[in-house]
Amino acid sequence: MVGIGARSGVGADEIVRVISTVLQPNWRVEAIASIDRKADLVAAVASSMGVRGVTYSADELSTVVTPTVSVRVLRAVGSASVAEAAALLAGGSTELTVPRFGLDGVTVAVVELCLDGGQGGRAIL
Repeated sequence: MVGIGARSGVGADEIVRVISTVLQPNWRVEAIASIDRKADLVAAVASSMGVRGVTYSADELSTVVTPTVSVRVLRAVGSASVAEAAALLAGGSTELTVPRFGLDGVTVAVVELCLDGGQGGRAIL
């Protein structure tokens, strides 16, 4: 799962570019997740990557314990974490593979699941 957050005005192409900087070559993205107020952006990113999009309310995101929090994000959207919380919720996990990474107004966090229980195929769910 790739959780995303973005400042106003950031487009889907910019988000896809930032996502590509954190993914390992053997990872396959299954879904993009974020806050519901970014649903159109999530749909555009997911569509361009050929995956599904998932969104959560600020209330849902604020229930998730994350390694990092942002007072600025809390004031802006009602949750102290968007990318990390969305990735953890969507992935049904409590551990991030890639904690919050920010670049050019985009924030990305990743939850990874191993598909075969070993070192083989991996999916970013």
